[in-house]
Amino acid sequence: MSLRGVIESRIRRPPARRSRAKVLAAKKITHRAEARGLYRIFNTAEYRFYRSQTAPPVEKDTPFATNATLPHQPTETFADGTWYLSVSYYNGIYDSGFLPVGPLGEPYWRLDLAGGVETTSPPAGPLRWDLQALAGGVVRVVGLVCQSGDLRAEEWALAYTTDGSTPPADSPDATQAIAAEDLAYLDYELPAVASGTPVQVRLQTRRNDGSWVYSEGSEVKSITPDLFGPSAPLGMEG
Repeated sequence: MSLRGVIESRIRRPPARRSRAKVLAAKKITHRAEARGLYRIFNTAEYRFYRSQTAPPVEKDTPFATNATLPHQPTETFADGTWYLSVSYYNGIYDSGFLPVGPLGEPYWRLDLAGGVETTSPPAGPLRWDLQALAGGVVRVVGLVCQSGDLRAEEWALAYTTDGSTPPADSPDATQAIAAEDLAYLDYELPAVASGTPVQVRLQTRRNDGSWVYSEGSEVKSITPDLFGPSAPLGMEG
């Protein structure tokens, strides 16, 4: 072959390295859907179920059961007592986190068992509540609760102290009827105290099932009312 023929053949046939680069570029995958179809990098989607007897599950817990679809009835048994159940959905790559399965959208559902039979759960506690200092050393307690049906609370239950101690749970010093169903509002004024007295309040709800059943997970809030207003402005010097 002449020198010219050798040169023309090299021009028509680029080095193999360039050819491989073009092939790799042509096969470049830019979408996860393509990767899923070609290489099956996703795991199988499933629902994951969690349970605990001490407190609502946390997302780092290990699921006690899984299933591809809902509804699902786990084969595991449950002892008497209080159980908290949660569920999440795993799509093969990402986990949804706990789904809102509770009656008020909580990320858990409470199950109470006695003698192997489900019993009624406590009423829902306050959605939100707060303390307000009024004139004359009066403290106002305001709150909201939302629940309907047979499990709803019948009364607000307030426990409070003025000596710096923590008010106990399930032992109210004052109660007020919850008249409205679904969304109900509390507006209650505690007896006046001296200026600077620390007032601590625990707010719960309760329902009478033959004996009083109190909402769980109550918190204590505190406030110190002041009988004196702000200082008067200083007089102008002439």
